[in-house]
Amino acid sequence: MNPGQHIDVNGKRTVARLAELVAIPTANPPGSDYREAVDNLQQWCGAIGMSTTVHRVPDQVVSAAGVDPEYPRYNLLARWDVGAARTVHFNAHYDVVPASGQWKFGGPFDPGVHKGWMYGRGSGDMKGSIVALLAAVEALKASEQLPVFNIECSLTADEETGGGLGAGHIVAEGLVNADYVVVCEGAAGTRIGCGHNGVLWLDVQVVGKPAHAANPDVGVNAFVMMAELVHRLQSYKKKLAAASRKYADLNGDSRSPTVSIGGVFGGSGQKVNTVPGNASFSIDRRLLPNERITAVEEELRKTIHGVAAALDGIKVEIKTLLRIEPCLVDGDHVLPTAFAASLKAVRRRPASFKITTGFTDLHYFVRAGLPGIGYGVDGRMGHGIDERVRISDLLLTAKTYANFMMRGVDE
Repeated sequence: MNPGQHIDVNGKRTVARLAELVAIPTANPPGSDYREAVDNLQQWCGAIGMSTTVHRVPDQVVSAAGVDPEYPRYNLLARWDVGAARTVHFNAHYDVVPASGQWKFGGPFDPGVHKGWMYGRGSGDMKGSIVALLAAVEALKASEQLPVFNIECSLTADEETGGGLGAGHIVAEGLVNADYVVVCEGAAGTRIGCGHNGVLWLDVQVVGKPAHAANPDVGVNAFVMMAELVHRLQSYKKKLAAASRKYADLNGDSRSPTVSIGGVFGGSGQKVNTVPGNASFSIDRRLLPNERITAVEEELRKTIHGVAAALDGIKVEIKTLLRIEPCLVDGDHVLPTAFAASLKAVRRRPASFKITTGFTDLHYFVRAGLPGIGYGVDGRMGHGIDERVRISDLLLTAKTYANFMMRGVDE
C-alpha cells in the first residue's frame, strides 16, 4: 500500500482525529486549553515515530508581550530525521479565533460531519492542515516510504494574535533547523502561497468630556464624535482604491489595499443618562507587497489626527497593536516549483501562485533566511459561524504533502 492509498483507507480515522482536535477549545485570546492541544498532538507525533519537544514560552516573555501568563504558551517541535542532506520545516498553528453563536452541531467546538463537510471552529483555520500534515507523515511511515528530506514540524501558538509567542518565538530562539519551510495555510486547492499581505492594527481612543444627560451641552459626547470620525474616514478608504495604489498579484489579478474599521469598539458609557467621555475603535489596514508599514502608519495616523482636528472638543490617542510587513517569495524559486509538481500530480491540474490577502506566520521564517511557501486545506467560513472543511480536500491535502515529501526539491 502506497502513502496515497493509506490516506484513503484511513480517511475515517483522519476525520476522527480532526474532530478530536476541534473539540479542544484553543480560543485566542485568551489562549485557553493550549496544553491539552499540545499534549494531544505530541502523543500523535510520538505514536507515528517522530521525536518531540515541547517548549513553554517563559512567563516573563509572555508578560512582556502583554499576555496574561495565567494562560501559558506552548510550542511543539517534532522531527523525523532520515539522514538526508536537506530538511523541510512544516509549520501550523493550533490556536483559533474566539467563537460563539448557534452552529450546525450546537456550539463552535462541537464538531460534526454533514454532506462531506467537517464543521467546527478551527476545522479549516487551521487544525485541518495539522491533521493533513500528520496524516501524510503517518502514511509514509506505515508504507515504509522514507521522505527524501528530513521532516521538521512546529505546531505553534498565537498566530491569530500575530504569532510572536508562537512561530516568532521558535525562530528567534534558534529552534528551527531547516533549509525550506512550508507554512500550512495561505493558499489551497491548486494555488500555492508565495507570500502574504502586511497588516497594521491600531486602537483609536476618542476622548471627550463626560456629563449628566440632563445637561448634555456641558459635555462632549465621545461616542458621537467617534461616529463622525469614522464617517469622515470613509474618504481615506476611497483613496485606497485609486489606480496608483493597485498591485498586480503573481497570477495577474489586480488588488488594492484595504482598511476595516471597528472590528473592536467600545466606550465608557454605562448608563443611559450619561454623556460618554471616552469611546474607542480599532482599525485593520492591510498592506500590499509594494507598500511599507512605516509609510502606511504615518499616513494613517496623519489622516486620523487631521480629521479629529476638525471636530471641536475632542482629542484622539492612537496605539499600535500589531505591525507585520508584507511578505513576498519568488514564484520561480525551486521550492514553489517543486511543490507545484506535487500538487499537479495529486490534483491533476496545474498550480498557480498567489499572495494571500490575510497574514500568516510565513514572514517569520522568510525573514530568517528560509525560502518558504504557504499551502493548506481549503477551509470555508474561517473566523465565522459554521467554519468547515470538505473531507475530500482534507485527504487531498494530506496526499499533496505526502507526494512532496517523497518527491523533494531539486536544486
